[in-house]
Amino acid sequence: MALSIEMRIFAAGLLVSALGASPGRAAPVSPSAPTGDWTGVSYPTLVPDYSDDQQTGITEADIVGNATDAAVYTAFDDGGTPSLTDGNLAFRVRLGDDKNPPGFEHFFAIGIDADADGALDLFLGVNNTGQADTIGIFDTGTGLNISPDTTSIVATPLQSYAELTSNYDFAAVSAVNDPTASSYDIDADGNNDYFLSFVIPFQDIVNELVAKGIAEGNTTLQNFDQDSEFQLVAGTSTQANALNQDLGGPDGGTTSTETWAALGAMSTLISATDLLLIPEPDTGSLFGLGLVLLATAKRRR
Repeated sequence: MALSIEMRIFAAGLLVSALGASPGRAAPVSPSAPTGDWTGVSYPTLVPDYSDDQQTGITEADIVGNATDAAVYTAFDDGGTPSLTDGNLAFRVRLGDDKNPPGFEHFFAIGIDADADGALDLFLGVNNTGQADTIGIFDTGTGLNISPDTTSIVATPLQSYAELTSNYDFAAVSAVNDPTASSYDIDADGNNDYFLSFVIPFQDIVNELVAKGIAEGNTTLQNFDQDSEFQLVAGTSTQANALNQDLGGPDGGTTSTETWAALGAMSTLISATDLLLIPEPDTGSLFGLGLVLLATAKRRR
């Protein structure tokens, strides 16, 4: 027996609702994806970073950006499941050059303040300063980690990952990976800028924060998940126990005694859910839309 128009619209509403319940981006984040798939990290100042302010004179470690081209990006995929702690969290930084020999040869890290207390709780980064190039989750050292001069990092990672095409990319900025770029040489030094990108399983980050007793909003009421807001600090270094070359945001400042926020190196608040390319639809709203369509069909009939 053929379904009436009302039943067909109702069934379509149920289908749309079921599809809408799936998360916003199930496909894994690609480290080589164009900037349209990433979200630029915002800082309190209009300039996301000052050019040529690295402390060692090595342009490969110089974080660069301007008012239209972000210095640091981030992206998230939610694994395509209802879980709020799976999927992958990714970061990308724009650097001033790739010096010889080819390839990134420094330490780049993202410091995460997950409980909004002004102190960095964990570092996520790329360590290419030694024999084994790795992506890792790094613990904080004995310092307070509230400013550049109080920050320390444990060089041995809590978790490490081999650099593969699925989780790591170091490539010249081009029309392919940055179609809307205002320039491929933001610092105007005659050298093409480079993107360093890496991906880390979100569950591993959550596990390490929970192991440290870090919860959302500086409270023990709720563990950290993709809806939790956090702030970040980005920096480069010659070694994996500090951030001594350049910081995202301020002009220099790697030895400053000012807090991250006062220095302008702490990003604005963001959550992993904010980074989904396609916002997760509200199932109830979609179901309601189906009912509206049904009522409209009845009136027309």
